[in-house]
Amino acid sequence: MTAPSNEQEHDKRDKGFEVIINGTMVTLDHDTVTYDELGQLAYPGHDPQAMFTVTYKNAIAPHGGDGILVAGESVKVKKKGTYFHVRLTTRS
Repeated sequence: MTAPSNEQEHDKRDKGFEVIINGTMVTLDHDTVTYDELGQLAYPGHDPQAMFTVTYKNAIAPHGGDGILVAGESVKVKKKGTYFHVRLTTRS
């Protein structure tokens, strides 16, 4: 068995974007994450009609990288350290 080359190790590190969703680290293979994707990652198998409240910190976005996502929106994440809080919201 051969050890991975430095180039292979470098490629593996460069492909992932480490984000934190509700306190759990998740590695994404792309730099933009959507509202719907965050809902699925936070609550796998949720009701398709479910709504979420999504806040983020340390993203590549205006206003210092902090904000709120609503349905249909997306945000660019940093290589490491973008935080999301996704909360299931009930309709009244």
